[in-house]
Amino acid sequence: MAAKNEHLNKFADGVLFLMLGQTLSKGVNFLLNTLLVRYLSPRIFGITSFLEFLLSTVLFFSRESVRISTLRIKSSTETLEKEKAEDGKDTQTLQSLINFGYIPFLIGLPLSLILISWQYSNLNSYFIDLPYFRASIFLIWLSILIELLSEPFYLVHQYSLNHFTRSKYESLGITFACIANFVIVVWFEKMVNGAGLELHDDYKQEGIAILAFAIGKLVHAATLLAFYSYNYYTEIYKKDSGEAYSYKLTKIKTKTKQEPYYFQNDIVQHFKKVYFQLCFKHLLTEGDKLIINSLCTVEEQGIYSLLSNYGSLITRLLFAPIEEALRLFLARLLSVSSTKNLRLSMKVLIDLTKFYLYLSLFIIIFGPINSSFLLKFVIGSKWSSTSFLETIRSYCFYIPFLSLNGIFEAFFQSVASGDQIFKHSYVMMLFSGIFLFNCWLFIEHFDLSLEGLIVSNILNMALRIAYCGNFIYKFYHYLLKESSTDSTGLNLPNLSTFKNVSIVAAIIGAIDWYFIGYVENIQGLLVNIVLAVSLLILVIYKEKGLITELLVAKSYGA
Repeated sequence: MAAKNEHLNKFADGVLFLMLGQTLSKGVNFLLNTLLVRYLSPRIFGITSFLEFLLSTVLFFSRESVRISTLRIKSSTETLEKEKAEDGKDTQTLQSLINFGYIPFLIGLPLSLILISWQYSNLNSYFIDLPYFRASIFLIWLSILIELLSEPFYLVHQYSLNHFTRSKYESLGITFACIANFVIVVWFEKMVNGAGLELHDDYKQEGIAILAFAIGKLVHAATLLAFYSYNYYTEIYKKDSGEAYSYKLTKIKTKTKQEPYYFQNDIVQHFKKVYFQLCFKHLLTEGDKLIINSLCTVEEQGIYSLLSNYGSLITRLLFAPIEEALRLFLARLLSVSSTKNLRLSMKVLIDLTKFYLYLSLFIIIFGPINSSFLLKFVIGSKWSSTSFLETIRSYCFYIPFLSLNGIFEAFFQSVASGDQIFKHSYVMMLFSGIFLFNCWLFIEHFDLSLEGLIVSNILNMALRIAYCGNFIYKFYHYLLKESSTDSTGLNLPNLSTFKNVSIVAAIIGAIDWYFIGYVENIQGLLVNIVLAVSLLILVIYKEKGLITELLVAKSYGA
């Protein structure tokens, strides 16, 4: 029981720290971007979102597969200091993580040069001729390399489940970056650029805005590297002098007859298969950006960028920390095969799925009719005349699919074998083709513009959820059968309570839509708040047994 609660507490603490870090950093980001959006046009948001896409693409292909693969690293000596190895304190394991941490830089250096050079040659001459644009591109490239240099430290903290340090440094990096971006834009607008039609230079303003974005990314990368380096040399290197792992690429010597090595061969093989699979996953995950870069105008790209930022705010603040903590939790928990760990992982997954389904009810019922009213006070006059306020309503229906797919794929990445990952890659290839066809059908043929892209994304996520859901069912059914455990009634969650709540929620939604419709004033917003609180009370009452169980388990472990 104590071990079970220890695992649960680590998972809960991980979610808490990551969520707090996301809330702080994204809160600052949200506040400053809300102020910036009044100074910048949709065109500038379009080009900065494109640069963000380049940066995130290089980082993803450089490091994501390494981050996933290294969670499966085990001590090279099975019996030596087993407890240290399980806690992530085995020096050989940590040194192996450091060595793998250099792979992202080796991938990112040539990849960034190729991708940025290729995309730069295809850019519109208007942007290339903007003041400071070439300097901005160089700073983006430099920030990629600096951020990849901090990857060895990141892998160690990830493996050790040191969520507090990671979330703290990431929050500081994002906060400093947002402040730098905001200060540069506002300083130029208030102190340098003149007011009025004769003095105000829109052309130079756009160049400064892009430069500020690039400087912000550089500040973020430098902050991460500085704090991780400081942590290593002050809290690890000096404390564990003689036994500490080295930041340098170091050959690992074992006490067995095994030859010294830099990288564990089984992890390298797993890394190759994960990398291949992530190529197709990224095409689907970031496919909407590829599509709008090809089929939409720069202004529409800016609208979709702002739409993603506001529409997926709850996804980044709540769902992303849960997905990351779940992936780390399952990878460590299921590395030891036992019926107890299997049941615990299944219970956590079922409870999370139910939580996501309940939250999806609130998003679907109250999101579309309230989002436009809440956001029109934030985005300013430059955006109110666009289709943003109408499109955000459609985006609310996409968020539940995005979130549920997140935890299902986090589970798949944590437990799937190399062959299963390889098979998944081909399935993702098929889904990519279906996604591209749907985009052409809804955007080009039916002329639905951004709404067509949202519909295509929903269908794409539904396919991915179905595939991973089927994998999860077969995974537990097979393992419980192999462990001679009666799996009857354990494979599928009991959703009878959710069905009853859904019926009540549908009635509330119908009444809300019939009598109020889209919220246009404070009175309508207050009525929706009362309805949402009433539905929340019903959910708490119906799930009081589960909530009590979780609270008791948490207090017991504390």
